[in-house]
Amino acid sequence: MNKSDLLKISQEIRDIITEKQKEMELTFIEDTHTYHIRKSDGEMTTDYPSVSTVIGQFYTPFPDVQKSFEMSEGCLMSQDVLLKEWRATADYANSQGSRVHYLLEMKLLEMYGSYKEVRQPIFDCNDEQIKNGDIMIEGGLDFIKEMHKRGAVLLDTEMVLGSQGLKYTGQPDKVWLMLDKNGNLGIVITDWKTNKPKNFEVQPYTEKMLNPFEEYYDTALSHYMIQLPLYGRLLLDMLKGTKYEGIKFLGCVIVHLLHEGVHKYVEYRIPKKFMNTVLTMNPLPRIKYVKQQKKEAELLEKRRQFALDMYLGLI
Repeated sequence: MNKSDLLKISQEIRDIITEKQKEMELTFIEDTHTYHIRKSDGEMTTDYPSVSTVIGQFYTPFPDVQKSFEMSEGCLMSQDVLLKEWRATADYANSQGSRVHYLLEMKLLEMYGSYKEVRQPIFDCNDEQIKNGDIMIEGGLDFIKEMHKRGAVLLDTEMVLGSQGLKYTGQPDKVWLMLDKNGNLGIVITDWKTNKPKNFEVQPYTEKMLNPFEEYYDTALSHYMIQLPLYGRLLLDMLKGTKYEGIKFLGCVIVHLLHEGVHKYVEYRIPKKFMNTVLTMNPLPRIKYVKQQKKEAELLEKRRQFALDMYLGLI
């Protein structure tokens, strides 16, 4: 099987996924980051969690409002300053990451004839972010070259996936088609990450993950190790009942893009044992609890803002 064959198969699979999306009326609304899908009983819903929410079942979220209140010794003004600093740091990193992902996706799709439009996220980067981001993009392009050397061809980017049976949704960064060492056709899921290196490392305060991943520490890397196989599980589910139902899931690669140091990127291949756990576990063991936590966090933030406005005499 040569590159031409793989490209033909990739188009066939994209067509199959498109038909499955139509059958389930599966769509994604960028502005609200909302997935719409028809359930097996025929009712439309937006209640199926995305992969990022699914991952939230396996670690204890950082209680930013409570923690900032403690660190500010109960001072509403100091707490507000601290929270804004934390959130600005996150927004800064997300903006740079969004730009890198967008431009890399554009360049990758150009290599395959720009067969679809790329949704442009909102990002606002300064000169330093652009400079660092451009170095990361170079690393991403080097990784693409490496995947091509390995015989991989692009299946698709940002595929909108969902399952009526698994009851969750998501969009993998990139899915590739390639042959394993025995000549078997399979898929590989990869994702560019632009986190600071320290977010991949265990710190003195880092806690363990929750069941069934309690052997691992709660780092960004552990989250991504759950994330990518969850995408693979969705894709395999959507291929059920088609000629590609038996396609192999060859693995997942987390690609950490760097802007300083010797290496432009580092690959993290998810161990098979870990991946198999994700592929076979109950994907939604604590989803009701996670949703309730989110609601409580939103309510706590509203109360904090109300108390601050009262303190400032704005209401």
